Amino acid sequence: MPPFLRLEKGAFRNKDLRDIAPEDNTSYCLVPQAIACPHEQFAIIIDKIASMGYGEIDINMGCPFLPMTKRHCGAGILPYPDEVAAMLAVTKNYPGIKFSIKMRLGLESPDDWQALMPIIGEIKPVHVTMHPRTARQQYGGEIDMAQFQRFYAQATFPVVYNGDLRTAADIDRITSEFPDLRAIMIGRGLLANPSLASTQDGNTVKRVIELHNILFDAYKSRLCGDAHLLAKMKSLWEYFLAGAGSPKCRKKILKSTTIGKYVIATDDFWLSLDDAPFTGNDSAL
Repeated sequence: MPPFLRLEKGAFRNKDLRDIAPEDNTSYCLVPQAIACPHEQFAIIIDKIASMGYGEIDINMGCPFLPMTKRHCGAGILPYPDEVAAMLAVTKNYPGIKFSIKMRLGLESPDDWQALMPIIGEIKPVHVTMHPRTARQQYGGEIDMAQFQRFYAQATFPVVYNGDLRTAADIDRITSEFPDLRAIMIGRGLLANPSLASTQDGNTVKRVIELHNILFDAYKSRLCGDAHLLAKMKSLWEYFLAGAGSPKCRKKILKSTTIGKYVIATDDFWLSLDDAPFTGNDSAL
């Protein structure tokens, strides 16, 4: 998923612009994300993305993190229908661009979405991705499937489901219960088990190692300094083969202070899997 483009102290971050540069994203269809409030900032961001030649933009109304929500950005805008209406009205100035939306049920209340349905429907989004949690929950607690059922039933636009899809059985259950979904979005579950994105049977451990190495090499070529690279990689270990392997080796990974120590620790972790085989079952995810 691309980073969301935002204004920081009135300007774009060079890193964000590099990440969505069209010349660096030719092997797949990238849809940039925009996150902003008030609507004047949103227009500046849309102008920038449009100038880069993109024909579709995803509007982020789902980010749950406090630095965003306290400024009414991301999911922080959900309790304020007037602000949502002012922001989405900007899209009418760009008839050549398709818009999608990513959102949550609400900021603190799981009912915030209800007042937004006619406002969202008016812009005829390509789809709306719903993560059925509030922003205050972040990624913990139970997802609210009862609220998602109501959202799905009332939607006048295509719906994409996102949230707690960790196994093939989870995917089958959601697609069976909600047969008219436009698609599903798999996030953290894919880090834990990359095989979810494959139509071929495969060794889960092997696929996780391959994913780890691809990400490590890609980040190493783009990030500046060991500390930045280590921080990026360590954040992924909450998901990589959770519940499997040696806890001692995993702890060494998280405590490593140099790239050399990190590589040794990860190699030891992969070897520890021989003693604690991982099969991709529900309990390990």
